[in-house]
Amino acid sequence: MIRGKRRIKQKEIADEVGISKEQVHHIVTTVLGYRKVCAHWVPRQHTVEMKAQRKNVCTQYLKRYNTEGEAFLQRILTGDESWAHHYGPECKAQSMEYRHKTSQSAR
Repeated sequence: MIRGKRRIKQKEIADEVGISKEQVHHIVTTVLGYRKVCAHWVPRQHTVEMKAQRKNVCTQYLKRYNTEGEAFLQRILTGDESWAHHYGPECKAQSMEYRHKTSQSAR
C-alpha cells in the first residue's frame, strides 16, 4: 500500500484496513521500518530569460520532431540537472512521503 502511494496518510491506511491510526503508525514505523520525510525545495531558480530560452528550444524540438519523426528523437542527448515537477504541494505536510530505512537519501 505504501509502495504504491508514498504520500498516503495514516488515516487512509487505518480506514482501509480497519485498524486505529496508532496501530498503523506502530506497524509502519516499527515493524516495516518506514519514516515520513519532506521534500526539499531546490535553491537554484531559473530566471525569466532562462525559462523563455528553454521554451523556445522545446518549441524548436517539437517542430523538428513533426518534420523528421522518430529518427530525430534518436539523436537527442541530454545532460541537464534541472527538474520540473508537475506536482506542487501547497504545504509541507503534502510533500511528506514514506521512505524505508534502507532507502537512499533524495539528495
